This record gives sequence, structure tokens and C-alpha cells, in this order.
Amino acid sequence: MIIQKLLKNHTVFMLMLVPAVVLYLIFVIYPMFGGMYYSLTNWTGMDANYKFIGLDNYQSIFTDPRVLVPLKNTFIYAFLTTVVVNIMALFIAVGLDSEIKSKNILRVLIYIPCILSSLIVGYVWSFIFTEPVAHLGKQLGIELLSNNILGSKASLFAVSFVTIWQTAGWYMVIYLAGLQTIDQNLYESAMVDGASRWQKFIYITVPSMVPAFTVNLVIALLRTFKQFDLIFAMTNGGPGNASEVVSLVIYKESFNSFHAGYGSAVGVLLFAIIVVFSLIQISIFRKAEDKASV
Repeated sequence: MIIQKLLKNHTVFMLMLVPAVVLYLIFVIYPMFGGMYYSLTNWTGMDANYKFIGLDNYQSIFTDPRVLVPLKNTFIYAFLTTVVVNIMALFIAVGLDSEIKSKNILRVLIYIPCILSSLIVGYVWSFIFTEPVAHLGKQLGIELLSNNILGSKASLFAVSFVTIWQTAGWYMVIYLAGLQTIDQNLYESAMVDGASRWQKFIYITVPSMVPAFTVNLVIALLRTFKQFDLIFAMTNGGPGNASEVVSLVIYKESFNSFHAGYGSAVGVLLFAIIVVFSLIQISIFRKAEDKASV
């Protein structure tokens, strides 16, 4: 009787999973393998006529400045943003974990940008850099700002700044959750031993937060490698290709130039890069977690 009930529950559970699995196969697995296949063709994306060309698209990528420059920009943008936003989010979390007045209000205010549309954020900040910031730059005599930073070679760093502003609150929440798991007796023991605030942070807080570092750094790098809408709204990769990243190349090659096969190949390359760096990060932080737990 019990076995029949378990089997019945198991069957019901599996049937409930079917719609989600079907949708996942249709909208994730099929497009992923479809993109890999089309990357081996000269498909334009406009019709069903295409020819299998093997690895020609991939060979072209590594000699094409339209891809190599954005690839360099992507690495700069991804690593710069990931490092800075996590440092900022960690210190904000530590500051807002203390007994200060209005800390809940401050947490909400810092988190609010995370729930805003990246397109809206991009357009708003584009206006801010173009008008108020440029005007302020003229008043202060700062040439970089007065000439509109989004129209200069520093546009990629402006985009990084906005990304950090928008996403810091999200990573802050993860660090706040990690701080709640730290045994307060450790801080009390360190205080008795005469440890300074900085020593407590380095020797207690940081080792205890390794799982939070793993989550945040992997997700941050993944997000920044795939960033599209914010950069599209702010600069569209300009001026020239100063702020162009790989995701924009995929879009432009596939939908503007009608080289969908080539765009798919660039997409597969980006996918491979993300997988490799994610695995490296996870491997490094797992070892750090093991050391911290000893």
C-alpha cells in the first residue's frame, strides 16, 4: 500500500515536471544546439538557404578586428566591473550590517537600481553624461567630462561605472546573507585578544564569506560577459568600437549584416569563454572553501 502510494506520488511529481522540461528543451536546449549547428554554415538568417562551411566562420573570427577588439573590450569590462562591484558590495554590506540608524532604508535605496530595466537605466545615464555631467565638466574645466565621456575612448569605463551603480545592491544582499551566518562568538573572542577591526575583517569575515564570494563572482562575471542592453542603450558600442563588446557583435552580425552563421559562431565562442572562466572560478573557490572549513 505504501509502495503504491509512493509510486503514485512519484508519477504525479514527474508529470508536473513535464511542462517545465518541454519549455526548457524548446527555448534553451534546441536554440543552443541550433546555434552551434548554424555556426558551421553561411546562413544569412533571412531564409532557409544556407551551405555547410565547416570551421570557416571560426577561422575568420581570430583574424577579424570586428571581433578581436570587442573581445578585448569584453574582458576589460567584465573583469573591471566584476572586481570593483564585488569590493564595493562587500564593504557596503559590512557597513550596513552594523547597528546604524536607518540601515533598512539604506539597504532598500541601494537595492532599488537592481530592479530597474537596464535599457531605461542606460538611456537615463546617457542623458546624464550628455547634459548635466558635461555641463558640470565645463564649469569645473574638466575636458574629459565637458566633451561628453560617452563620445570618448573612456566610454567603456563610463558603462562600467553605470553597471556597478546598478548591480552593487544585488551583490550586497548576497554578502549581507553571508554575514548573518558568521558566528558572533568569533568576533567576541578576537576582541578579547585585542584584534583590531581590520584584523577581524581579514581573519574572520573574509574566510567566512568564501561561499558568498563564489556565488557573486561567478554570477557577476557571467552577467558582464553577456551584457548587452545597457551598453546598447548608452553607446551602442561607440564611439567607433571603443565600448563595443562581443554581445553587440553577435547582434550586429546576425541582424544588421545578415551574417547569422557568423554571428552564431561568435556566440558559441562567447559561450565557451563563459564556461571556461566559470569552471576556473568554481574550482578555485571550492579549494578556498575547503581550506576555510578546516
